[in-house]
Amino acid sequence: MVLEVKSAMGKRMVAANLTTKDVARLLHVSEATVKRWADDGLLVPKKTVGGHRRFSIQSIARLRREQGLAPAAPSSKASGRKKSGHRPLPSAESFSTLLLSDNEAGAAAQLIDAYLQSHALATLFDTTVTNAMHRIGDLWLRGNITIADEHLATRVMLNALQKLRGIVVPRESTGLTAICCGIEGDLHELPVHLAHMLIEMEGWDATNLGANTPLFALRDMIIQKKPGLVCISSRTIVDLDRATTEYAQLRRVLQKINGATVLGGEAFRDRALRQRFPAEFYGESFEGLSTFVKGLTKKV
Repeated sequence: MVLEVKSAMGKRMVAANLTTKDVARLLHVSEATVKRWADDGLLVPKKTVGGHRRFSIQSIARLRREQGLAPAAPSSKASGRKKSGHRPLPSAESFSTLLLSDNEAGAAAQLIDAYLQSHALATLFDTTVTNAMHRIGDLWLRGNITIADEHLATRVMLNALQKLRGIVVPRESTGLTAICCGIEGDLHELPVHLAHMLIEMEGWDATNLGANTPLFALRDMIIQKKPGLVCISSRTIVDLDRATTEYAQLRRVLQKINGATVLGGEAFRDRALRQRFPAEFYGESFEGLSTFVKGLTKKV
């Protein structure tokens, strides 16, 4: 579904990436209606090598404006608050149901629709995505679902998130770079992807190393890329003493290039642990992270 291209400057551009079925779900119409709109020229698709139609987010936003179907795509000033006439964000219960039922298309459609309704990504991540995943975790702890169900929901969530990422239009490039990762021994990759998207949204060239990244490897990447921001997520820290030592080493490297560190996740909510892992910001919500990145962007 996601067809991305890069310009000569390396900036991610939005290509035609939504299928007829995706557009139908997004606009709450039948696939036949979407095909008719395409035939009538109201929606202009691109064709894949196999001859399948793909639609860009710009064409959908234009149709929504012209036909009065819904508000246009969000502007850079979108606050994320519910506005008059806008649908509220999907509830954690309804969204988690889509994830557990392996309904990737439905989950992606809800995320994309919330974005088009001018809800800020950070608010969407805090209110819908995070709460839905917490609900799924609670269901597993109570024995209502199996670990396989939880893994499936996580994978559906990640795939739906990538579809959302494919249509999000970032701010103008700032020329700033960032690195996001999860700490070694922690396999929870979703927070890393969410943080990566938020930072990327602000016009940063962000690199996502994924979960389970050794801190010594992150240090080497910092030396290579010289980022202005490093964002580390951790739910658990397996070897605390080794992690403390390696973190101190990468902090020294980062401080030499005036880079900032953001630490997030359950592990770094511990006040005592924060003494061993100093940082410029401890993220307890995605809205907080978004605010910090915006402020950091203005300072640089």
